[in-house]
Amino acid sequence: MKIAILGTKGVPGHHGVEVVVDSLLPHLTAFGHEITVYGYDSYTSPTDNYQGVRIKTIKGSTKKNLEMISHMWKSSRECRKESYDIIHIHSTDPCLLAWLPKARHGLVATSHGQAYVRKKWGIAARTMSKVAEQFFLKIPNVITSVSKPLADYYKETYGKEVLFVPNGINFREKPDSAILQKWNVKPGEYFYCTAGRIERTKGLDTLVEAYSKLNTDIPLLIAGGGSGSDFDYFEHLKKNSPPGVNYVGFLTGDELFALYAHAKVFLFPSEYEAMSMALLEGLSFGVPTIYSNIPENEAVAANLAYSFKVSNSDSLKNQLDNVLAHYDQAELLGQKAKKVITSRHDWKTIAGQYNEIYCNLAGSN
Repeated sequence: MKIAILGTKGVPGHHGVEVVVDSLLPHLTAFGHEITVYGYDSYTSPTDNYQGVRIKTIKGSTKKNLEMISHMWKSSRECRKESYDIIHIHSTDPCLLAWLPKARHGLVATSHGQAYVRKKWGIAARTMSKVAEQFFLKIPNVITSVSKPLADYYKETYGKEVLFVPNGINFREKPDSAILQKWNVKPGEYFYCTAGRIERTKGLDTLVEAYSKLNTDIPLLIAGGGSGSDFDYFEHLKKNSPPGVNYVGFLTGDELFALYAHAKVFLFPSEYEAMSMALLEGLSFGVPTIYSNIPENEAVAANLAYSFKVSNSDSLKNQLDNVLAHYDQAELLGQKAKKVITSRHDWKTIAGQYNEIYCNLAGSN
């Protein structure tokens, strides 16, 4: 089938939705689909063959509040010039214009979370996001969510059937530990947290406060600071961090994964997620993991890692003390997590779920 993907900034993906789309593409093309991704010209480059996929770039506004809607408007109009069998919109906010693109067999939309809960957003942006969510629920032929708790929320609140299709990860061997020399740390001798975009909902203030209460000389490395970060909050965080906290910047590739793979403990204090790629990646390396007990994280990590009360630095500090005191048990649980995550979150299987959705839509028309 001829499929268009909208709502993403483009590929290669560096974080969030873009990584999900990027990871799905080679598996979707393996089913024989002809796919076009419409991306931002400020994020990606046009090509006729990226992993067998065509990438079309769209020029939109560079103003923060207009960037998404201007790209979605122009992408939707471009879509109408071609005859697509399926159009798949990733994220709920672009669904504000879900009425505009047209496809032969129908429209699929995927929720990657509720953007309006982010603390950095103003009233106007949150209101627009809530309106977009209503369009997401009403216009597409099929709606999905990467989060089981969020799919359940939509069902219970709006009576809408939302299919749960999880995120996956690309499983990697441990990168060479020599990479760690860049930060002057050794394997198993540092704590690690990665946030991608650094903003208030990532719970980093809770993490830093918990770390300051520890009686330890083990350093804490925090990766993140990519585009979309709340840089005022980031500066405040750095100024109020105790000695031992090292902000290593926004990382990709082997540098990012080496820090996951060789950490003593992976820490994930986020206050809001849908299904976090970072949490999946941390668990996939078998590293003892401590995570905030929001429902979305529990759906991924329950019985595979250690939880603490979200936004509670004492709870996080106590759980970290517990893991360090019983580290042999924590390592065994980490190995269990690695096996379970590997079986549950394979991109090939997940792409097969989307393929089934596409085929069912085509068969019903």
